[in-house]
Amino acid sequence: YIDDIVAGCVASVDQITPSTKETAQLKIYNLGNKDPVTVSYLVDCLENALEKKAVRNYMPMPPTGDVLKTSADVSLAAAELGYKPSTPLQDGINKFVAWYKDYYKNGLDREMSEYVPM
Repeated sequence: YIDDIVAGCVASVDQITPSTKETAQLKIYNLGNKDPVTVSYLVDCLENALEKKAVRNYMPMPPTGDVLKTSADVSLAAAELGYKPSTPLQDGINKFVAWYKDYYKNGLDREMSEYVPM
């Protein structure tokens, strides 16, 4: 959920020490949800929040594999930044859907309605 990610980003910025281009510290922190979830559970959460059933088309696993579960190893961010994501996936999706419906309650603005992906 965005609040968890923002908290992690702010905590990482707070760790920055004065530096120059030559002495800048470079660190990569993995921010996200530490609890693994299946793609099916993600779809379940979306269905619940949107109050619509998804059209699920299950396909055989490709020989190269695919992601069955997703999670983030946030141990470094937890140790160095005190990062502790606290928003369950369903809650985060519910909050996002509520925000989206409120933000676009009058429909899409012109820029969004004319947007064409590249």
